[in-house]
Amino acid sequence: MVDGSALLLKGIVLISLGAFVDGSLGLSLKYLKRWKWEHLWLVYSVLAFSVVPWMLSFGTIKNLADVLKMADNRDLFLVFVFGLAWGCGAVFFGLSLKMAGMALSYAIAVGLGAAVGSLAPLGLLHAQKVFTQRGLIVMSGVFLVVIGVALCSWAGHIKDERMAQSSANPLFNPATETAARWKLDLRVKVGVIIAILSGLLNPMINLSLAYGAPIASLAEAAGTKPFLALNVIWAIAMSAGAIVNAAYCAHVISKEHTWHLMSRPSSDYLIGLIMGLLGPVGLLLYGVGSSRMGDLAEVVGWPILSSMGILSANFWGAVTGEWTGTGRKPLLIMGVAIVVLSGAMFILGWSSTLA
Repeated sequence: MVDGSALLLKGIVLISLGAFVDGSLGLSLKYLKRWKWEHLWLVYSVLAFSVVPWMLSFGTIKNLADVLKMADNRDLFLVFVFGLAWGCGAVFFGLSLKMAGMALSYAIAVGLGAAVGSLAPLGLLHAQKVFTQRGLIVMSGVFLVVIGVALCSWAGHIKDERMAQSSANPLFNPATETAARWKLDLRVKVGVIIAILSGLLNPMINLSLAYGAPIASLAEAAGTKPFLALNVIWAIAMSAGAIVNAAYCAHVISKEHTWHLMSRPSSDYLIGLIMGLLGPVGLLLYGVGSSRMGDLAEVVGWPILSSMGILSANFWGAVTGEWTGTGRKPLLIMGVAIVVLSGAMFILGWSSTLA
């Protein structure tokens, strides 16, 4: 029991570290000099979602070519399709941030994503455990994650409102203001729909892990260590996601005629390189950590990853002064959210110790 608990603790720590790295990537946007988001994301998605995962696979999976040849075509197809859906979810999330704002987008996309990413594999792959004591405890932990995400978003919404009020122009035309509000409301409604789509599609990367288990088993049989065998799944799924993300970024850059911003040497390339190297670390640590969390690894690990990722992003927001001067209310709500998310992670971790 002690060994099992120690293994579980290592899994939670690894997943949390992976989420912390992932939640820290947004810092890079603060240091761009010439590029816009789409330029950075193009470089990042090609490196982090395609080049690095395949390099890791070739370096860690023994007889990778033979493993891929022996893999069932249906398994390969499912992993690729789930990765493609995850890539669409990432693009939708970026669009929802622009249209609905960070607070609302995070509440819908991340909250819904945490629930779907956990409950979908629970219902599809472990249906017999849904209404057991363990299944109910897992669902209660996921419910707390959703509440914690909603509280984080509420705090962020209040913060954004107060910052907007402090910088608002007191002189405005009522007629143009009404028209602007109508356009904004429509934009927000479309953004909410896109955020829902993102929340449904983002967790598909977790389903690629669940349905790609037979491929990982082949890698283990070929002599790969169990915690590294998942690298072959990441390579296939993330490459599919890279196609969608790179295509979208290329479309935006072409539409805005800004390819020239990438034609000169720039420190932005270094930022993209660092992001590209660090990006896969989050999912790699998630895979290694989840391999230590028992038979419901993909069910329990995903909401822990989501929770810690949110906490990480808000931590860096506080460090960089985003919450300065916003008053006590948003900070108090954020404090409650941190307690709720921490409690959710404890409950989810505890559920992994149950039979």
